[in-house]
Amino acid sequence: MSTKIEPVIKWSGSKGKVASSIATLFPQKISGRYFEPFVGGGALLPYKGLATIGLAGDIIPELIGIWNCIKSSPGVVASEYEVRWSSLQENGYLEYYKIRDSFNNNRDPLDLLFLTRTCVNGLVRFNKKGDFNNSLHHTRPGINPSEFRKICYQWSTYIQKVEFVVDDYRNTLHSTMNGDVVFLDPPYGGTKGRYQPTNFDLSAFFNELDRLNSIGAKWILTFDGIAGSREYNTQVPRDLYQTFLPLPTGNSPFTKLMNAGIDAVVESVYLNFQPGPESIRKFAENTRQDSSIFTNLRM
Repeated sequence: MSTKIEPVIKWSGSKGKVASSIATLFPQKISGRYFEPFVGGGALLPYKGLATIGLAGDIIPELIGIWNCIKSSPGVVASEYEVRWSSLQENGYLEYYKIRDSFNNNRDPLDLLFLTRTCVNGLVRFNKKGDFNNSLHHTRPGINPSEFRKICYQWSTYIQKVEFVVDDYRNTLHSTMNGDVVFLDPPYGGTKGRYQPTNFDLSAFFNELDRLNSIGAKWILTFDGIAGSREYNTQVPRDLYQTFLPLPTGNSPFTKLMNAGIDAVVESVYLNFQPGPESIRKFAENTRQDSSIFTNLRM
């Protein structure tokens, strides 16, 4: 699978644009399961590390609610989106804020799905109370319901053998074993809880990486990086990973939202194994980078 797959859930920090590039780095032979404990928009789920069975988690119950609805009832998800979308077109911008208020009061996952599809720049943002607080993107009507219906059914087929859980990443990874593959896309290194009012404990996270190493699970981590002149360097301990690769991911939606210019983003990819030469070649080709620059970076 090499073509870009349209997302079913718009989620801040999603790797949708580069998912196929990251997927080239997965081990060629996978004997175990696939784990994704920070699922968000689930851009890697169609690939699942080439493993059939997966386990995906997140700490936001409504997000996992969306995933389970798409998995079991894609037609319902599509119809509910169409109802909200049509109301917005017919009744104007205030309808968006009615739906936002409804979500903050009742926590309906399908309200959240609509908000992620129609908010400013698709940025999922919660305040300190845990309420969704981004505004309507007035110049974008949101994806057409007929197109969204097709995407819902497509994604439902991708995730039939994925179990979705509301849990801390360590609990999601508790059952990992030798031969399993893990994709990790935690809160961006150097930032605080943008999506939920919680802090991310780096020390505990690095301990979990060390545990995965000790049991023989393979992992790929997208983490810190550079956005324009801003550098997010969390200094992942060198003894935890074997391979480091730069990953251009486009322009930052956050600086665009704040009218602070456009920052090109280059994230860091860490792996606790060394991909084969063919994987590196494909990764370089997909990311439009010269594969020769990876010779030193991989060591």
